[in-house]
Amino acid sequence: MRNSLAVVSLSVVLALGLILSACNSSHGSHSTGTAPAPGIPVTSPAPISAPTAPTKSGAPSCAAPTAWAFVTNGGTGDIATYAVSDGQLSQAPTSATVTQAGSSPRWIALNKGFAYVANMGFNDVSTYTVSQGTLSAAPVSTTAAISGTSPNKIIVNSAGTMAYVGNLAGGDVSVYSIQNGVLGTDPVSTTTPVSGYDVAGIILGPSEQHLYVVYFISSGSSGDGYVASYTVSEGVPAMTPFSTTAIIPNTNPMGIAMSVSGQYLYVVNTGTGNISTYGITQGVLSKQPLTMTTAVNGSNPFIDAVDPSGDYLYVANQGADTIASYQITNGIPAPTPLSATQPVAGSAPFCVVVGACGRFVYVTNEKGGAVVSYAITKGVLSATPLRTTTVGVGSRPVWLALAP
Repeated sequence: MRNSLAVVSLSVVLALGLILSACNSSHGSHSTGTAPAPGIPVTSPAPISAPTAPTKSGAPSCAAPTAWAFVTNGGTGDIATYAVSDGQLSQAPTSATVTQAGSSPRWIALNKGFAYVANMGFNDVSTYTVSQGTLSAAPVSTTAAISGTSPNKIIVNSAGTMAYVGNLAGGDVSVYSIQNGVLGTDPVSTTTPVSGYDVAGIILGPSEQHLYVVYFISSGSSGDGYVASYTVSEGVPAMTPFSTTAIIPNTNPMGIAMSVSGQYLYVVNTGTGNISTYGITQGVLSKQPLTMTTAVNGSNPFIDAVDPSGDYLYVANQGADTIASYQITNGIPAPTPLSATQPVAGSAPFCVVVGACGRFVYVTNEKGGAVVSYAITKGVLSATPLRTTTVGVGSRPVWLALAP
């Protein structure tokens, strides 16, 4: 068990430009240096140019459309299940799994009949069984609590054998083995903590040979940020980064998404109100962004998601209460949005998820206390939601996972 790190409360995360979808926007100057993350030794590969995007083979098939949506409610500490039909969520949850008060459930990940929920308030991760859209009433297992880590994000490899947990306050990523669908009690490995930095987002590359982590440092309403890549061997990331981007002041990066080809990373910057695109060549990140979208003051972009075809990027703007879509051409998002939904005052979209078929977008509105879905036509969202669900008072829906 390592020494406790300072716990970052949910209110601090919200103040940063709120999150996985946002926070106050200001334009910062970009560092031209190539210094690695403080205290972390990294390989120093030669500078790379923009990778060449491969020719796509067409949009993916959609044999299993979305049937269920699972939503974590930070305010009431539960996980609600909604039935989904043709993009529309049931008006009210079909079931709700109650967690302990103060657990502050955050990210939820699904894995072949199991669900994993990061409990930011309790510094642990719970495993639930899933049957016909219903989670077990209580966790079948919970990892040991690691004080001060504030687990915020969790992803699972394609084999369903390893779970990667981004620890917001810990400044590191813990790896848990999965046996018969259940997470091990203790991590099998944890990356070296980055002093003074928090983990905002994590994502695996398509080959799962590299793990990419977004780091930021709090400084009032905005802070420095960078991205690091870690080599992954037999499911376990290296302790220290393989490469890093330059540290860029005032960006306060939060969300991270990847191109279908795995050659580009899209990072939303709540501090500067824009999106950075980084190139990737054999796991090596470009030091500086290849391109950046036009900054939009007050938008506070928080979470981003790429549609299955790889042609569009969707971004939740907490400050503007909108979902913006961007056309992607040869892996690069357009500098300005293709469209944006009409503002819904006070909704504060937190998370945006694209359905497996690429026909609908699902959004949690943290302050608005609702979960909504929009239809998509050539990257443009419908002007109004298909449906707005009913949620409990004070529920604060934050993250959403979809299942067939």
